[in-house]
Amino acid sequence: MSAALELHGLTRRFGATRVLRGVDLHVAEGERHALIGPNGAGKSTLFDLISGRARPDDGRIVAQGIDITGKPPQRVSRLLARSFQTTSVFGGLSVLDNLRCAALGASSSRFFDRWLPSRRIDERAHAMLDAIGLTERADELAARLTYAEQRALDLGIALATDAPLILLDEPTAGMNRAEATRALALIRATTERRTLLVIEHDMDAVFSLADRISVLVQGRVIATGTPAAIRANRDVREAYLGAFAS
Repeated sequence: MSAALELHGLTRRFGATRVLRGVDLHVAEGERHALIGPNGAGKSTLFDLISGRARPDDGRIVAQGIDITGKPPQRVSRLLARSFQTTSVFGGLSVLDNLRCAALGASSSRFFDRWLPSRRIDERAHAMLDAIGLTERADELAARLTYAEQRALDLGIALATDAPLILLDEPTAGMNRAEATRALALIRATTERRTLLVIEHDMDAVFSLADRISVLVQGRVIATGTPAAIRANRDVREAYLGAFAS
């Protein structure tokens, strides 16, 4: 199966501290791949490198067959979109205008789409509005949404860019069980036929969503496999899962 994302020997240092220590990762096209590990393992730093918010000290990043190592976010936005641990919506804009901005940004990154009619932008934004279940809140200021609704809008913004690779950083963080269950159902439905790399600490969410899981501990990937294989891996249980593996 072809790779949507390949990481080769990624290293990142902050002063004398090595946060990432030669990370190798292969995410297949169309796969839902979870990245788990204890706090401080380097997961968000890894996302920063992939999305262009930081540069690796060593190693390569290849997305959709294109070397994007060290490229800034605006250069890689055609290939991937990212949501963050905290909501990043524009609170002073309406829900619909948040999605319009994402759709417009996607079109302006493609020379042949640069003069995409506003009607097409609206169609894309309205389609995503419906997909994330916020049609009735279209004209509401994003700041007035509930936390769970803002997280849904975050997902919609990432998807509205039309990028084939989606990075989600703790999409269910801060949600109660019912909200997390709805969020996972939304992620499954809206990321179909996309490639997904997700950081998540909720093990129920991880094992129900992911096709494969990679475990990052102290800046190294110590295991990659199916949910069943990760549950059974002794090194993973000792390093991270603990009671989750029982």
